[in-house]
Amino acid sequence: MREIWLVLREQIKYFPVMLRLARYETRAKYKDHSLGILWDLINPVMQIATYWLVFGIGLRQGNVADGIPYVGWLVIGQATWLFLNTSFMDATWSIRNNVRQVSKMNFPISIMPTVRTWINVIPFVITLAVGVLIAVGSGVHLTMHAFQFVYYFIAMLAFLHALGIFNATITVLFPDYQQLIQTIMRFVFWFSGAVIDIAAKLGPDHARISRLIELNPFYYLISGVRDSFLSTGWIWDHPSQNLAFWMFVLVVLLLGSHLHLKFRAYFADLV
Repeated sequence: MREIWLVLREQIKYFPVMLRLARYETRAKYKDHSLGILWDLINPVMQIATYWLVFGIGLRQGNVADGIPYVGWLVIGQATWLFLNTSFMDATWSIRNNVRQVSKMNFPISIMPTVRTWINVIPFVITLAVGVLIAVGSGVHLTMHAFQFVYYFIAMLAFLHALGIFNATITVLFPDYQQLIQTIMRFVFWFSGAVIDIAAKLGPDHARISRLIELNPFYYLISGVRDSFLSTGWIWDHPSQNLAFWMFVLVVLLLGSHLHLKFRAYFADLV
């Protein structure tokens, strides 16, 4: 637990630095593009439109529940998935690609995975807002459930921090790890509930498989954000999922913090 606190303390102490780095990275990324940061909105919108054409029109997905249109359900889920997946993958290479530059700076390398997360926050908020507006325009009413989003956003940050510090460290030690993660995430996508809720469609005959899918942390977070804005459930409706999620985050954070502190003095030599 002491190692977790040491890494977390660095995140808190250098939080203003993280925001400045995120702002700089965003500007540098689009400095030669006329539309600039708008590409962070255009790209996810085009991807979501593709899934809507395939699943919403091609496979004739109507309402996923009474009064909840598929397109609003899809955009909210996809916005959350894109934020999680992009931040997750960006964090994986964040230390390996920046270790030499950061070694000359006056801040710890442990903040780099979190910087990648904050770079993706604004596109996530904008895309999520579009999804919520679509749902509201289709007749969904925002209720007190919406305040749950604060909890789920904090849960997403904790999840991304834990996996970010772990994956970024492992990628320095084993470069092929990043390619392995990319392959796994293509598989995880279809069980995340981002475009189709496989757990719900399996039915009572496959209850055990459904429960296993629901323990997927990506599924947990995407479903939670939907519950918040579509008013389909409360946090305390899923005690086993809550426990499994936070236990997973704690174990990964403990392991990631330990490995990071143990090997970071050698990062520059390993790259």
